[in-house]
Amino acid sequence: MSIFKKEFRLFVSALMAFCFTVCVSAAQAAPFTAPEKLADYLYYMEYTDYVPDLTTGEKVKTGFACSAVRNGNFYGRNLDLDYSDVPEFVIKVAAKESEGRYASIGLAAILTLKSKGVGNVSEAELLAMPNLTFDGINENGVAMNCNVAPATDLDFATKISTNYGKPRIHAVAVVRYVLDHAKSAAHGVELMKNMDIYGGYGSWGLHWMLSDEKETYIIECIDGKLVARNDTDNIMTNFYVNYAANTPYAKHMKAGQTAVGKTYKGFPVLTPHACGVERYAILKEHYAEGAKSAEGMASLMERVKYTQTYEASTEPFWYTEYTVGDLTAASAPADFKAKIQAGMDTYKLHDRNIQPDNFWLTWHTAVYDLANRTLRLNIQEDYAKHYDFKLGE
Repeated sequence: MSIFKKEFRLFVSALMAFCFTVCVSAAQAAPFTAPEKLADYLYYMEYTDYVPDLTTGEKVKTGFACSAVRNGNFYGRNLDLDYSDVPEFVIKVAAKESEGRYASIGLAAILTLKSKGVGNVSEAELLAMPNLTFDGINENGVAMNCNVAPATDLDFATKISTNYGKPRIHAVAVVRYVLDHAKSAAHGVELMKNMDIYGGYGSWGLHWMLSDEKETYIIECIDGKLVARNDTDNIMTNFYVNYAANTPYAKHMKAGQTAVGKTYKGFPVLTPHACGVERYAILKEHYAEGAKSAEGMASLMERVKYTQTYEASTEPFWYTEYTVGDLTAASAPADFKAKIQAGMDTYKLHDRNIQPDNFWLTWHTAVYDLANRTLRLNIQEDYAKHYDFKLGE
């Protein structure tokens, strides 16, 4: 009996050692580094591989506002989202020649992940996270981001299909796909034209800014067609830039260049639920600030940090952040009073647990240097401190 017990103990010990070895090997085999905390709500990871998912976005319930500008070698982008307990990740994804994938760096998140849960997040979630890349730059100097746009103002074919019969890709997954495969901005446009893009957030669709050192495109899904232009102001907020009354895409509506009683000259045509009009005007007025340095572009983007939406001192006031439902660009300032007051009241609480109708802020301000493939990053509207990253190091 004692011999049996001894052998059994040896067997159990061997089995445990085997299981430990397998588990350690599995952990070592994970194609990413462990999340490294850089600050509250900011982590850093490197990936040698991930699991592509072109349907990413179908289960994402939140949308985001955002601003983007390109001037000279500098590409600035604010990600505006609700004041929540969700961290962001700077992710560096390695090239993979067998899949035609270029190296890139950018910002991503798992929108259901809370800050205290980072240590317990599953491998499957981390493998999938690069699919939800908000913005980034690849080794070819191709930078891209997406913002929401009011698809409710256009034919909803905008969200159903852009190229029936081609491989399907959800609009949320486009940034990741283009960063992985684009040799240039023009090539990125061709990649998108060879896919059937669908989806968005509720009544909101998505549009994209796409740049390299040579040129910048604004790309939008309008009336079921992909429309790409490289002759815009190189500014994108949350209204359609490529919509125009004298083009085949404009079939349905009366639109103009007046929003909440103010006329904007030299602007794209504004549809009824145009959002971010005042932010666009600020970026247009101070556009030159972003041309000379990453710091200059960061300062330009700070001018449109999102919490100014809730400050009575903001002048002119950002009424078009509230163009939802019956409130449109044709509404008078007084029509927005109740909606604005509700937003200001929530803002004063500064409570991350108020969901789903919390106030919004700028989660991050990213500045990409198109020539040097670098990222300068501010988070959570803290412009006193920034983080620097370089692709290739």
